[in-house]
Amino acid sequence: MSVEPSAGPHAVASANVPGEPAVQPSEAKATSAAPKGSTALRYSFDGGLSAPIVDAGGRLPLKVRKVAGGELSAVPHAGGLAVRFPPRCDHYGAESCARAILQSGPADFLNPGQADFSYGASVLVKSSETSKGANVMQKGFSVGDSQFKLQVDGVAGRPSCVVVGTGRSTIYVALASRSVADGRWHRIECSRSSALLTVAVDGAVVGQAAIPPSLSIVNTGPLCIGGKGTSANNDQFVGVIDDVFVTRSA
Repeated sequence: MSVEPSAGPHAVASANVPGEPAVQPSEAKATSAAPKGSTALRYSFDGGLSAPIVDAGGRLPLKVRKVAGGELSAVPHAGGLAVRFPPRCDHYGAESCARAILQSGPADFLNPGQADFSYGASVLVKSSETSKGANVMQKGFSVGDSQFKLQVDGVAGRPSCVVVGTGRSTIYVALASRSVADGRWHRIECSRSSALLTVAVDGAVVGQAAIPPSLSIVNTGPLCIGGKGTSANNDQFVGVIDDVFVTRSA
């Protein structure tokens, strides 16, 4: 798991579910009805990157932020479009590495507090595109803040769901027991249900971590897709992302 560069010592709690489910990745575009609960927002990216990038409800516009020649491109996926992020850099964390992300403005309505919620996306990552830091989506930070995050970190390309509570120092991680870095589309969903954080791939739960029922996530951070920002150590995602969603309990 990648931690923000300003982070001090933290306790990290994680657990995973052994075994790999024999599930075929879905090539169909996900629908807003796929996650449980009421959908707070969902991005299909089918309108491309030139027009205003808004969610299915026309809310929370995203802006393209890019540094050092980083570019985003719209690519076909299941009858619509998805977003391809910059290629892998041989010198991870270097200022010369191309970076590009999508970032919203204020998104307080996405703060789940102590309520059950879920978030995730469909991703396509090749085995040659993995790195030690690859953020699919993130809101908030782990230091002096609170956070929820989905990442596909490490050479193995195993996704993980991360939450940090307001006023707490422990980083809770649900790490998947399987890789998604096989050049095929996979649907990843993170779910917080009371005292349990789970990660599911293609509809099968493949990792979990116990969390305090009182853990609350409230922060002023924007929603970031493809990286936590544009600094050199931005945990740049490499690959393709589609159908980003956040839900809240009804």
